[in-house]
Amino acid sequence: MTRSWVRWLAKQRISPWCAGGIWFIFAGLLSGYDTHAPGLINRLESLYYDIRLELSLALRPKAASETPILIIDIDAESLLAEGRWPWSREKVGRLVQALMDQGAATIAFDVVFSEPQRNPANQVIRAFLAQDESPDWLKELAEIAPNLDADEGFAQQLNESGGVLGFFFEENPNLKVGALPQPIKRLEPETYEPLVVLKRPGYTGNLATLTESAAGGGFVTTFTDPDGIVRHSPLVIGFKGALYPSLSLAAAMHYLFIEEVAVETASIGTIDTLTGVRLLQDRVPTDARGFVNIPYKGGRQHYPYLSATKALRGQLKPEQVQDALVFVGTSAIGLADLRSTPVGPQYPGVEIHASIADALINGGFTYRPDWEAGATQVLLLVSILLLILIFHLIGVWGMVVGGGSLVAALLGFNFWLWQTHGLDLPGATIIIGPTLISVVYLTEGFLRESQQRKRLKGMFDQYVPPAHIDHMIEDPESYGFQGEYKELTVLFSDIRGFTNISESLTANQLKLMLNEYFTPITEAIFDNEGTIDKYVGDMVMAFWGAPIEDERHPQHAVNAALKMLKLTEDLKSEFKEKGLPEISIGVGINTGFMNVGDMGSKFRRAYTVLGDAVNLGSRLESITKFYGVPFLISETTYLRTEGVLCQFIDKIQVKGKEEPVSVYRPFGYTNEADPSLIEELEQWSQVYSSYLKREWALAQNGLDRLITIAPRELYKVYSKRIRELEGQILPDDWDGTFKHTSK
Repeated sequence: MTRSWVRWLAKQRISPWCAGGIWFIFAGLLSGYDTHAPGLINRLESLYYDIRLELSLALRPKAASETPILIIDIDAESLLAEGRWPWSREKVGRLVQALMDQGAATIAFDVVFSEPQRNPANQVIRAFLAQDESPDWLKELAEIAPNLDADEGFAQQLNESGGVLGFFFEENPNLKVGALPQPIKRLEPETYEPLVVLKRPGYTGNLATLTESAAGGGFVTTFTDPDGIVRHSPLVIGFKGALYPSLSLAAAMHYLFIEEVAVETASIGTIDTLTGVRLLQDRVPTDARGFVNIPYKGGRQHYPYLSATKALRGQLKPEQVQDALVFVGTSAIGLADLRSTPVGPQYPGVEIHASIADALINGGFTYRPDWEAGATQVLLLVSILLLILIFHLIGVWGMVVGGGSLVAALLGFNFWLWQTHGLDLPGATIIIGPTLISVVYLTEGFLRESQQRKRLKGMFDQYVPPAHIDHMIEDPESYGFQGEYKELTVLFSDIRGFTNISESLTANQLKLMLNEYFTPITEAIFDNEGTIDKYVGDMVMAFWGAPIEDERHPQHAVNAALKMLKLTEDLKSEFKEKGLPEISIGVGINTGFMNVGDMGSKFRRAYTVLGDAVNLGSRLESITKFYGVPFLISETTYLRTEGVLCQFIDKIQVKGKEEPVSVYRPFGYTNEADPSLIEELEQWSQVYSSYLKREWALAQNGLDRLITIAPRELYKVYSKRIRELEGQILPDDWDGTFKHTSK
């Protein structure tokens, strides 16, 4: 019972089902998993995300943003012209004033002003106050000191321009520097605590006076995936029961004159997750933690970059800045605001904020929908089942084409959804399943094919020629030991007088003789596409037409027999030189329907042929001695043979058979025949015609002439037979059939 179950499982090719089931369950557990967490699958998904994004950008026509977005770059040129960073607040204030004068709508700083700038008047005052006596003018200096406070001047500029400042959220709860701007939403503790949103316990903000003067503020903190690439960014971060916007969101709100936004959530059991942020009528979907895919529009400098020093020196054209959303940041290498992104390394962080703000205003976010997990599972299940069902019906190379086509279709469909609908559906998770099934099937197929090759080679190596083995290996499933009933040609060959020969030789001499005889004889059979059935003492049995299909099996069998006879003649001289006796063989061939397959017992089996047609072939080999000929074939073989010169021998009825059979002796190939032999066979045809007409005297005269020309045993047999028939009264339907009473 156990063995039968094992065989059943083997037939069902259970390994692909196991592989598909394991991956389906694993992918199910993976659905909804934190895509920012480390792991091999997420790494593969990230690589796929990058490739898809780059391909999408390559296919998408480049177009300017509908909203004028400008980056004022504190670049290497600006640092060289204006001095190292940080610049004085007075200079930054002049930059703000210059941008306002040029018509900028919103100015957002990807810069944090967390430390106060030293007031030179206060420094002088503190220096003199440390002395015993203070000069009279010190009071006057103290009165004008507020006018020299650069932070206050910069704060006034911010108040007039409505600038938006950036700040950092920190993981260190003890780090709380400066002041935070107003949040976009305050939550009660019972609402804030179960909310699954990115939360931070510390911050580095701007000076309180700057924060209070600015129109708003947003965090500039960036987050990398485990591989160090910036692909996602949060729109909000939680801090002490409140949600704070990113610099991009705060800048977009100011640009669109929005004072507050709606933060949408969804409840899952006892927790709440973010689902999106709504600006006016536009909803921006987010993941559960408030992250969005950064909508990169291309490589660095997709948006216009203008050098900060040119803005300070009034070298900008009004149309460059008019009504623009301006981000002030840096692309200078030394200021450490360069990020690794899917669109290239050394990507300025300020342009990341600009890209997000552009999408917040004009749309263009890709997102992972809420139904992604279920859709992924359904698509995965359908693709796995489809592959398993189809792969059971096709071969190895069909699996390669089928599996590759399905993976290509899944990737194409995934890319189409991304490109046309902005859906960020997982790609690696989907294609790994079909790929895994394909690999398992291909591996199993190659292993099974290898095993079949070994099995076929082991089964047929001793029976068929190597060329046939190679052909069978190309399609191993078409060959086996199962029984068939089909038309084949069978050959029997025997050494004449083998019993006497064996008695005259030692065991080693007999072994040597048989080995040297069977080797070339087997080669002759193999060279003519035959299958060795068995060797029994001095007897060789072979057949044609199985396991390899051969429409010309009668011709090939006769060709092999003619070669065997020639080889036997060649061996006579070799045997004589080695002190071995000369040998002669008899060959019988018949073509007919017979059973072929693996036959025998559970202890010993053989690939062989059985049936009346096989028995007739054996009888023909036996009666070659009766007629004194080395080779006989049946009429069915004769009619299927071309180019061979044959002599009609007799119409016989062998022992155990009622139906008579005409038999022929092949001499060789017609184009090589001696003219005298052809003339002899023509005379024989006339003699046999007289024989059938019962013209005994005429037939006998012909036989006498033939015996004079070629004293063959056949002519003597017929001469004797005529003498016996002359005194008999034959029936009217006598057709010359001779009945052999022995095997």
